[in-house]
Amino acid sequence: MRDRQKELFELLDKSGANLFALLTRLTLREDIAEELMQELFIKLNDYNGLRKIRDWNAYAQRVAANLAFDWRRRQKRACLSLDDVPQLASNDNSPLINLINSEESQEIIDAISRLKKAPRQAIVMHYIQQQPYEDIAEQMNKTTHQVRALCHKGINHLRDLLGSKRKGIYNVEH
Repeated sequence: MRDRQKELFELLDKSGANLFALLTRLTLREDIAEELMQELFIKLNDYNGLRKIRDWNAYAQRVAANLAFDWRRRQKRACLSLDDVPQLASNDNSPLINLINSEESQEIIDAISRLKKAPRQAIVMHYIQQQPYEDIAEQMNKTTHQVRALCHKGINHLRDLLGSKRKGIYNVEH
């Protein structure tokens, strides 16, 4: 038990900031990311198969992404109030632009959560965590070409999922 806790503390020291950033990007809320971070380490501590895990960091990232997508699924799609909109670091945009960007981000993340497991994982790792294809391939036990194909298929599926909502947005005549 002490070895597991030592390994978890090492993981927290090494990857805690990256895991928190991932949770924040996927939930769009730091307060929820903090809660999910705690839940993540509780799950990791309670999991019985940790000895079988080859790459703790990759496993923790998968669990973190799954926790974030599970949280998003549990949320009711109630009207978004201005108090719930996360504040962006830049003040260059008006509140309306910030609200639109936030809603678009939520739509995209919700669509990502509807993808199958492998493409979702590849897209999160490449486009959200900005990992190179080579690192993703190693973590997923796939070739670089397979990871690129997963991302390509996932992006096409996202376009299909979002296409019906976005048609007409860009077809405005000036």
